[in-house]
Amino acid sequence: MENGKSTVDFLSEIYRGAKMGVETINNLLTKVDNNNIYDELKYQLRTYEEIASEACTELERRKSEPKDISMFNKMSAKMSVGINTLISNNPSHVADMLIKGNTMGVTEMTKSLNSHQCSDKEIQALADRFIKLEQDNIDRLKKFL
Repeated sequence: MENGKSTVDFLSEIYRGAKMGVETINNLLTKVDNNNIYDELKYQLRTYEEIASEACTELERRKSEPKDISMFNKMSAKMSVGINTLISNNPSHVADMLIKGNTMGVTEMTKSLNSHQCSDKEIQALADRFIKLEQDNIDRLKKFL
């Protein structure tokens, strides 16, 4: 059963990581006025939603419910976006902000992946996709710096 619990915990981490991306981008979409970065944010939003949906489906298959990100983390993200976009909402600043978040996502998911090596290979593949998504987002955002 330990492996089952570990798999559910791992899936929950993937789900929360993707939901944090969704939450952050939704907060940013109302703050940007440049069409190019807006379109990039919409693209990234869809990819985070796909990962979150897959993690949710896998959790439900295991008779578990996804645990959303905490209200504290949601409010922290919202306040951080609000403060940072008050400073500047130009594409370079927004890209810089997102790259920092993506880097944190890569780091946290890599740690989680390394600590759940016994988990289901499909779930490991989903975590690998999440990491690749974060890395791709960094590369896609560099043009805005």
